[in-house]
Amino acid sequence: MPKQTFFNLPEEKRERILGEAVAEFKDYDYDVASINRIVERSGISKGSFYQYFKDKEDLYLHIMSIIGEKKIQYLTPSMMNFAEVNFYDALREMYRAGIEFALENPDYAEIGNRMMKDTSGLLQKIRETFTPKGDDMFIALLQKGQENGDVRADLDLRLVAKIMIGMQISVVEYYFEKHQDEGYSMKIMEELDKFFDLIRNGIS
Repeated sequence: MPKQTFFNLPEEKRERILGEAVAEFKDYDYDVASINRIVERSGISKGSFYQYFKDKEDLYLHIMSIIGEKKIQYLTPSMMNFAEVNFYDALREMYRAGIEFALENPDYAEIGNRMMKDTSGLLQKIRETFTPKGDDMFIALLQKGQENGDVRADLDLRLVAKIMIGMQISVVEYYFEKHQDEGYSMKIMEELDKFFDLIRNGIS
């Protein structure tokens, strides 16, 4: 979390620093991303940087928090309609909204892609920080599915949520293995539809 001195800055200066940080983490993996480049392009001193953030990790986690909050803004409208559709249609719409977020925020999407490939150990910390929010979102959806009779009543919903999140990540990774040069597109839904069919009908 940034220090209070960062929040005391004029909005334009805060946005400039964050914008340069997003550009840096978009272009470079976390372990080679440079505070020196960020402060140079932001027009601040390195000493000032450490008045605003504890270290590079502190800045990175703040950026990830901003990305997560903005993504939730995309997902919320689809979640508001859960009572009107069945579980599987609601799940599909939530994923579609997530892809729309990636298409309309390519810098954020690229940071997310780099994060998933991270080998520095930071990915585990990010998961520990942000996964509970993702789990809770899925659990709420599963609970609504139980109420509607679309989801079995005897399931451990937290376990199911973790499995579904893990599978979704694997599906997206599979898509990029097949379409390495295309980047994000609504074609991901073709692979996700296979995932939804697996959830709904199993493998037997």
